[in-house]
Amino acid sequence: MDFYSSKEVVASLGDKAKEKSQLPFVRLSILGIMAGFFIALGYLSFIRVTGTLPKSWGSFSALLGGCLFPIGLVALTFIGGELATGNMMVMALGVLQKKITMKSLLFNWLVILITNCIGGFLVAYFFGHVVGLTEGAFMEKTIAVAQAKVADSPLVAIVSGIGCNIFVCMAVYLGAMGKTYLGKMFGLWFPVMVFVVCGFQHVVANAFIIPAAIFTGESSIHWMQYLTNTVFVFIGNALGGSLFLAVPLMFVNVQKEEVREQSGVYERY
Repeated sequence: MDFYSSKEVVASLGDKAKEKSQLPFVRLSILGIMAGFFIALGYLSFIRVTGTLPKSWGSFSALLGGCLFPIGLVALTFIGGELATGNMMVMALGVLQKKITMKSLLFNWLVILITNCIGGFLVAYFFGHVVGLTEGAFMEKTIAVAQAKVADSPLVAIVSGIGCNIFVCMAVYLGAMGKTYLGKMFGLWFPVMVFVVCGFQHVVANAFIIPAAIFTGESSIHWMQYLTNTVFVFIGNALGGSLFLAVPLMFVNVQKEEVREQSGVYERY
């Protein structure tokens, strides 16, 4: 077959979680910043494509922008990067397979979230504000997208975050199934396109678009709104990646089978 089976992918992602938990702090942080940087570049391309399109184009403009947005996930997958949303599924699989501890999961999620946001801030400030790529003719679109994000109620932000990370983690999973470069790339690309077209909330992507709107100086959005949005979208993303994907994948593929603990001892899941 030209792809790995679902059972093979679940097992390999559990091993990947163990590798991630053993990364030195400095390396983990650099990989986190890189991932946030790449995701932000994908979002920047979305703004540059859709920012000046006629409003009458409606969802078609979102589709055009969505065709470019996935470059961020593709880049961090092949070049290197640690993405919080993808790790929400991968690290959860590691815990469920008893290859890492809950403490390792929480530490990874926290460090990667913070460093991903740093990467997003850097792109928003230097490319968006200093270079002006999210301002001028593109300012209206930047502010409108950001305003729509922070306007969501906590419940809507959580549910939107769940929907987003189902698709993002689906992309990570399908990418892991591929044995070739093209197979992995297509597996990564299309689920991310769908989440972008649907307008779901992604905690790392929001670390670019909302600060980019704030940096324009023309938006009414303030930093407390961004932080509040981050909390609820993070909760939704975490639920989407762990509860809605990692748990069912374990139940379907590994239940009643032996899983390896860190000590090398096998036991029933």
